[in-house]
This record gives sequence, structure tokens and C-alpha cells, in this order.
Amino acid sequence: MSEGSREIVLDGHNSQVLRSSSSTGHLDKLALLLDSPEESETTQLPDDYQAKTSDISEPRSKCFGLTIKESSQMSNFYYNGLKVPIMMYRCFTYLDQETGYDKVGIFRLSSVKSEINKLEEMFNSLGDVDLINLNPKPSIHAVTTLFKRWLRSGERILNEEDCTQLKLLLQLSNVSIRIREFDSVLRALPLENYQILKCLFIYLDKVLEYRDQNKNSIESLAMLFSANVSYDPTGKHVPIFTELLVNRKFYFLD
Repeated sequence: MSEGSREIVLDGHNSQVLRSSSSTGHLDKLALLLDSPEESETTQLPDDYQAKTSDISEPRSKCFGLTIKESSQMSNFYYNGLKVPIMMYRCFTYLDQETGYDKVGIFRLSSVKSEINKLEEMFNSLGDVDLINLNPKPSIHAVTTLFKRWLRSGERILNEEDCTQLKLLLQLSNVSIRIREFDSVLRALPLENYQILKCLFIYLDKVLEYRDQNKNSIESLAMLFSANVSYDPTGKHVPIFTELLVNRKFYFLD
């Protein structure tokens, strides 16, 4: 077997999947504009939106459109003991401060595009923005939409090779073996990728603890983060994220 590959045995058959040494995802122009159905249906684009999009996409960005390694190297922040990019730290600490995890529609609902665009511009020009001390305070839904937009803007946390490998493992009928093999794949990810993924699911565990208040479900969160973590516009990776959410305590809450 070649270096960087992993062999999976499914019902007596061997399947080899390669993980490329670097897999930088690039955001489709349409995906950048669509943060959620609610936003695109209810909010009108500001007149200068095209100019803003052009500015944001330039290489001088200090936050959006970076590789995972670049985002991690620029940060000295830790959340739950995990070193995470600045955007993740600022969004999650703000949501904690505002008890965003119990708000109806967290991660599902959006906000006014002009507010989200302004926050994005600030992060791209400054590199770091203390959301907690902003005046006026941004809305909960603006911050969660900003976070999803940031996830989509750069390198995928789980690339296509990772998702292909995990989809093969979903065929395993033995739950304990499937969990063990899933966990093995996750821990083989680059450290920066694994820490971001673990931090995300630690926070989503908190969201699911308050599902009666925030009206979220495993199914809705799996659809949302399949689209934003692995850039999956067709929904083919949703079963992977359903598995990760259902068994999150085994994979991420050790």
C-alpha cells in the first residue's frame, strides 16, 4: 500500500483510500453569497456588495480564505484546551457570553447581510476582532452566520478523501467496530484539522443539550455542517455528520 493511504476491510473486501498531502478547498462564488435560505429570501444585498466581495477575496485577507495551517499559526487562543483559529475562538466565546446555545434557530437562522459583511471586513482587515466588546453588539445569528461563512471560505476541515473513507466505514454493521474505525480516521487527520473539528463538536454538544429551547436537532445540524465543514452542496456527506453527532461523546468528548 502506498504511503499516506489507509486500507479498510468491509465484509471481506479491501478498499484503499488515499489522503492527499494537501487539500485546499476553494469556495464557489455562489456558496459565498448563500449563507442560509432565510437570509437570501428576506435580506436585500447592499448596493456596494460586489465591491466588498472583491476586497474580501484579495490575498491580503487576514482571516477568510486561508489554509487551516495558516489560520492556526495566526492564533494563540485556546477553547476548552484546544488551540483554535481566531475566528472560532471569538465566535464561540461570544456565543458563550450571550448564551447563544439556547437561542431559537442558532446556526440555522441568519441576520442582515450588511451586518455580516461588516464583521467579515473587520476580521479581514484587522485579523482579530473582540466581538464581546463591540458596540453595538452583533446579533447571535450574525455571529453564527459569520462563522459558517468563514468555515466555507478556506481549506476543508474534512476533504473529499476523508469523506470517501468515512462513507465506506458507514457500511460496517458492527457499531463498536465502526466507532473504532471512525475514531482512527479522525485521529489520523492533521492536528490542526482535528482540533478544529473536536472544538466544533464540543460546542454542538452544548447546542444539542438545549435542543428543546433552540429547536435544533441532530438532523438539522448534520445538514448544516456537512455543507459548511466539507463543502457538500448536494448533501452526500450528511450521513457522516449524523454519525459524528450521534456518537459525538465517543469521538470528541473524552
